[in-house]
Amino acid sequence: MNPRWYALYTRPKFEKKVAERLDEAGYKVWLPMQTVVRQWSDRKKKLKVPLFNSYVFIRADSSELYNAVQFDGVAKTVHFNGQPAAIRDEQIDMIRKVLIGPDAFDVRERSYNRGDMVSVVEGPLKGSTGRWINWRGKKRVCLELEQLHQVILVEVPAAFIEKMALPKE
Repeated sequence: MNPRWYALYTRPKFEKKVAERLDEAGYKVWLPMQTVVRQWSDRKKKLKVPLFNSYVFIRADSSELYNAVQFDGVAKTVHFNGQPAAIRDEQIDMIRKVLIGPDAFDVRERSYNRGDMVSVVEGPLKGSTGRWINWRGKKRVCLELEQLHQVILVEVPAAFIEKMALPKE
């Protein structure tokens, strides 16, 4: 059977442990991480935390997926219409590109309204679509991952996006 990407839902704060255990067992697992700065009363500290709380990605076929769900810390497989939700390779690639981060460029003034559908036509996120949020000196495009119902806010240079045409009624 052809392996596909799936999302496993973990117990809270168990993402790293689940990813480590699955990796040690020979599964192809990916836990997207981001660096955040946390403020304590006496200091600031940079921490690496999961991009999606309680989610770990695994590339597996159906029998491997069933076995992976049995690991301690895994709550369940993310389902869609009663079936484990396979995640397209393009969506995994898009998350990887988001984590690399597009470079900041000068913006060109364009006419957008909050919620307009846009397509990224240049740069590392080329081919992605999302909703335009607002100007903050740069473009922010909201990209939604369908199976995960998660939203990622990304800054994209204005020159890299185009407004998508509305479907004809």
